[in-house]
Amino acid sequence: MAPPRVLVTRQEFFDGNDCEESIGCNLNEHPGIAAFDSAFRQIEEMEGVAGVYFAITEIDESYDSIWPFSDTACVVTQLLPSAIAAVVHTLEPSEVIPSPESFLNHPTIPPGYQLIHVWWD
Repeated sequence: MAPPRVLVTRQEFFDGNDCEESIGCNLNEHPGIAAFDSAFRQIEEMEGVAGVYFAITEIDESYDSIWPFSDTACVVTQLLPSAIAAVVHTLEPSEVIPSPESFLNHPTIPPGYQLIHVWWD
């Protein structure tokens, strides 16, 4: 079993990130990092969203120019997965589902909220 992953905020993941391989790298037509940031910034600003995070899946310390990789965005929200999916559909995620995954720095989930994963295979 893999150790728990670390979460970073949307801002931490995207500020200074211009590496398309950092998320959605399996997409046939990558829409660009700005499109990912814009969609998750929009989600972050929605009523009923308490936070948007990215699970760090891999860090390749042998290359200074490669940004940490994430295949999973996590949204702490009162909204249904379908509301999140409607915003990110152009980013072609593989799944938008509630998830019980635990993280090394698990976010606070207020009463009535859940953790929704947006995942790219």
